[in-house]
Amino acid sequence: MNPVEINDQGVTAAQARVLATLREAGRAVTLTELQDLTGLHANTLRGHLDALVAGGNASRIASRSGGRGRPAWGYLAREPEYAALALALASGLDRGADPDTGTDHSLDPAAVRGGRAWGEQLRSQLGAVEDDRDRVLLALAHTGFAPEDDGDRVTLNACPILEAARAHPTVVCAVHLGLVEGVLGRRGATLHPRPDTLGCGVGLP
Repeated sequence: MNPVEINDQGVTAAQARVLATLREAGRAVTLTELQDLTGLHANTLRGHLDALVAGGNASRIASRSGGRGRPAWGYLAREPEYAALALALASGLDRGADPDTGTDHSLDPAAVRGGRAWGEQLRSQLGAVEDDRDRVLLALAHTGFAPEDDGDRVTLNACPILEAARAHPTVVCAVHLGLVEGVLGRRGATLHPRPDTLGCGVGLP
């Protein structure tokens, strides 16, 4: 196969193999770990990873291990947006009714539950990020929301599934609220949807 051949996701075949390794790991993976998993040289891997991050197929995150010195960088694959949404909704339906939603009753409760399951998974994948706000900002950036920390609240400047949010805000926005609560590990977050103009606001408890 030609090493510069491009696949359906807009990445080369070699980059696609690295991305598949990240997805199989299901967590943030360091460069050293990727060398062991792929057998590729560090410089080759860096080039592939830079391209995957620039193309929005993976996120580069600081892995805080608690040791001295600079934190190691980890790489986490990004799920296709609609696949992540479908899995979140299915998970919410599987979890069944929740008598204590603690959320806006205008939002779909099954979608909130599914979002929480998605957020809990992200919380695990992101690793040891101790600060709650940092962890939420990292998760929102990873999932494509271009978050901006305004101090009192977090503003979402992009939506990875904007058309779906405009057509079905009570479902899609509920998933996103649940995602925040799942990443936090507790309830009480608020979401102020504005899918028409973006600039949606998230309040953290």
